[in-house]
Amino acid sequence: MRTREFELGSIALVADQLAVIPEGWVARSAALRDVWSLNRVGLHGPIQLDDALELADRHLGDLPYRDLTVEHELSGRRLEQELQREGWRVERDVTMVMRRDPDRVADTGLVVEVGEDDVIGLMRRWTGEDEAVADCPESDRQVLEASRLTWRARRARHLAVLDGDGSAVAMTMLFSDGVVAQVEDVYTVAQARGRGYGRALLTQAIRLARQGGHELTFIVADDKDWPKQLYAQMGFEPVGRRWLFHRSAAGQAPAR
Repeated sequence: MRTREFELGSIALVADQLAVIPEGWVARSAALRDVWSLNRVGLHGPIQLDDALELADRHLGDLPYRDLTVEHELSGRRLEQELQREGWRVERDVTMVMRRDPDRVADTGLVVEVGEDDVIGLMRRWTGEDEAVADCPESDRQVLEASRLTWRARRARHLAVLDGDGSAVAMTMLFSDGVVAQVEDVYTVAQARGRGYGRALLTQAIRLARQGGHELTFIVADDKDWPKQLYAQMGFEPVGRRWLFHRSAAGQAPAR
């Protein structure tokens, strides 16, 4: 799948290592050990619980946590039940590809293109909503550094809505390799939600992707949360799901 290739390419550009294994892939980053997405085992095909756990221990054994991505749907659904019982944190993402025009035209007059320094504060605010990161300054630093590196590697265009003092209150990014584009990091601060900023940012990101001649534009959403409904209204359609599993090596589920 081209979307998976793009995302793995993003990891490869930032992590120390992205190694292919028979079951999928392993990402590692010594300098950014607290960033789960850069220290993860990805599994493409059918997998049993014991085999998945063995792979996590084998490839992530020196870390204080285990992190797995499972793309095979039947395995993901089965492991979701099994690993939840074992205290793992479970998330499910849906990959959505732009296939239709948006259901209505949004006013993009408030959307401006800014530099990464203009949105890093907003990114810090977003990560600060995660208790596991907020309680650990080093984790916060690493997550923000990983974001910066990814933005630069993927030639991100930073789109924002600014408040009266010029500070960003909503943002999104458009990643590109020249052929495939990904809309990422869609976020609005709590007090500015409900004003249509997300739709306006997405509209502008889609417009830029089309102007850039990209063959494919996609976005990844939490399959259990409401933004995927907005993305569907914007013309994105689901093409695949994946399961994300995380647990501390000591056996406790993380705070976030």
